[in-house]
Amino acid sequence: MQQPFRGIHKSIRNYFEYFPAGPREWAWTFCVSSVGHAHIPPRHSYPLSRHPEGHSFTWEHGRTLSAFQLVAISQGCGSLEFRSGKRKLEAGSVFLLPPGCWHRYRPDPDTGWTEDWIELRGPTLEAWLKSGILDVGPVKMGRESEFWRWFADIHAVCLAHRQGFRATVAGLAMAMLANVIAESEATAEAPDLTDTARQARELLLAGHDVNSVARKLGVSYPTLYRHFKKATGLGPKEYAREIRLARAEDLISGTVLSIKEIAGLLGFYSASHLSLEFKKAKGVAPAHWPGRAR
Repeated sequence: MQQPFRGIHKSIRNYFEYFPAGPREWAWTFCVSSVGHAHIPPRHSYPLSRHPEGHSFTWEHGRTLSAFQLVAISQGCGSLEFRSGKRKLEAGSVFLLPPGCWHRYRPDPDTGWTEDWIELRGPTLEAWLKSGILDVGPVKMGRESEFWRWFADIHAVCLAHRQGFRATVAGLAMAMLANVIAESEATAEAPDLTDTARQARELLLAGHDVNSVARKLGVSYPTLYRHFKKATGLGPKEYAREIRLARAEDLISGTVLSIKEIAGLLGFYSASHLSLEFKKAKGVAPAHWPGRAR
């Protein structure tokens, strides 16, 4: 028999809870408004009944939610459909349901499945949705991933209803979202892209300029730029500049080296070049930086 993923146990009873967000929860800008767990045996009717209006659905008509949901399948398999197409789900699949997006999903009648979900609301989540960082397809979370332990912790906290549990649940949910996004990005990157970006980052941190990095890796600068931008969100020149300025800030604040000496150590053309770049980025010249060692 297929074993449940880390932390998620069949012994958890089927349940769901809805938590209306009050002023305190909205002040956090990120809160969990619903959580649930359900084990669906093979050949069992689906979806389960008794959900409040706005959450229940039929396969024929699907559903559109007003809030964001994260759904995880820890056992069994099934399918998920959006207007854009259909995806197969298996044990370990995790998918995100944005508000206003029509969808439907169900377990395979031959296997059933175990599903866990949380519903999220708040200005922070809305900003993430608007930025596009939550535009990820279903991902496969490994059996030993911390994600499953965090989900089990959410169930334990919600079922216990201890004082302050809403804040604990919100923190766990934020960690789970970050875990899903990281897994999605890692899966999307080809191994050679990840390796190229990793080697380039190490060389840049060692003080090599971007042209020598490209030569050492045997790639053109446009290829290096494309791989590095995909992996880090910054071009290699931007990344190198940010690293040098961060190091400059540390040396300016933590040593008695002169600006000229720091410029020479970090590869700036001159003290005036460092001062110009530093002021452009930080808004203050190095000589007047708060905490400047005297």
